[in-house]
Amino acid sequence: MASFGRRGWLIPVMLVAALSLQITALCVPFIEMSMFIEGTTIYGLLTSIHLMWTGGLYVIAILILSFSVVFPFLKLAGLTMAWIVLPQGRFRTSLIRILGMLGKWSMMDPFCVILVVAIASDQWAVGADTQIGIYCFLCAVALSMILSMMMIHCDRKMNPSPAATSAAPFRIAKKIGWESSIVPIALVISMASLYFALSLPFLEIDQFLLKSNSFGIFELCIALWTNHHLALALLAWTGLLIVPVATILFEWWFWLSHAKADGHIAHRRFVDTLYEWSMLDVFSLSLVLFLLEGDRFIKTEVHEGLWFIVIAVIISQVSRRIARFTAQKCFRRRLD
Repeated sequence: MASFGRRGWLIPVMLVAALSLQITALCVPFIEMSMFIEGTTIYGLLTSIHLMWTGGLYVIAILILSFSVVFPFLKLAGLTMAWIVLPQGRFRTSLIRILGMLGKWSMMDPFCVILVVAIASDQWAVGADTQIGIYCFLCAVALSMILSMMMIHCDRKMNPSPAATSAAPFRIAKKIGWESSIVPIALVISMASLYFALSLPFLEIDQFLLKSNSFGIFELCIALWTNHHLALALLAWTGLLIVPVATILFEWWFWLSHAKADGHIAHRRFVDTLYEWSMLDVFSLSLVLFLLEGDRFIKTEVHEGLWFIVIAVIISQVSRRIARFTAQKCFRRRLD
């Protein structure tokens, strides 16, 4: 621990803070919901899961329990074990990386809350307001994701990549074969699908006495911001707009940049780390869950934006994997 300098003491403190926030999030209210005639009800995370289970929504209850309750504690336990118990080696490195990649899926329940709060905004018959629990939960998940990044960085410093050798600068796009045309095409398709996913509405309110507002991702972010749900708005702006767009732009930068091998490796790691904060895939699953459950709160109608969100997630994964494959192929050629 001492060999990591200041991080050696900061990481255990952050682990304790994340655990404390996670426990607090389970014990305090998450959201307050009000409906005309039925009155106001306050839900905690565990309360909402119990209501889903007793209401027969077993799959949804199990998914939220797994992603938003069980996994965050398992992740913190895994990170603690990796930092304190496990010796340096391939298993420890793989464990930290897997926990880091899966960390964002804990945001599934907050995105369900985001949908409820945004749809209930500016309505007289229904209302929703966030409580302290959602903010504790967001801070706990964000801390655990930052912890994964810090531990991976420390692990890389202790075990530098043998591929990071000095060589003449080169551009990946000029050093491979047929993939030089496939990657740009994949990135252009990814940009187009992301544009439609962000701009087209994915649902519309379809209930008597309520305004028939339609929501796309951009309108969702605006509604959260104008109704002063600043933490949720920050999550939506960052995870659904800023990071997905930035990821594609940095993929282009990685593809076209002129750098040495170690520079390209650093660029690739940066893009992969940035992608871990892209929440479109988490949001798409949360949206499906909300559409299955949301009729008990507000009746909605699905629009084409939902399918473009799913398509954007799939295409971004494919284009990212193609870019990584071509980079690895290029590095192997340079090292041979």
